[in-house]
Amino acid sequence: MSSSSTSENQNPPQLRKDPIWNRWVIFSPARSKRPSDFKSKSSNPNPTTNCPFCIGNEHQCAPEIFRVPSEDPNWKIRVIQNLFPALSRELDDPVDGASGSVLDGFGFHDVVIETPVHSVQLCDLEREEIGEVFVAYTRRIQQLVNRHSIKYVQVRFQK
Repeated sequence: MSSSSTSENQNPPQLRKDPIWNRWVIFSPARSKRPSDFKSKSSNPNPTTNCPFCIGNEHQCAPEIFRVPSEDPNWKIRVIQNLFPALSRELDDPVDGASGSVLDGFGFHDVVIETPVHSVQLCDLEREEIGEVFVAYTRRIQQLVNRHSIKYVQVRFQK
């Protein structure tokens, strides 16, 4: 068992309901272990240096869920598990009808790598490439929605 799994079992993520604002928030102690939280901001960052999301550094990433094209080392898009997920796929599936102000933080927190070139953003891609990215998002959403325990899927774009 990895150290992240051990700490996750000791302090598993939770969904907590804020009674004042009547909204749910994710409380995830394991997220505090992200290495980027402790790095100083360089005035001249080189994003391709040892970046786990750039092509050739796949071994630094969490397990791959799928890539486009599949089985091709020269991938265009990769969907991987998050090394520091806010939710845990290791917890038991939630019980239908579970309620209260604190729930187990069961869920999936994946990363979609939209291009193997770190500095390229979605808006920089050609129309066909953007379409392929959205097909990849749709494919992953369908995989999750097909699980009986998944009630909600959220996509968050971040660069």
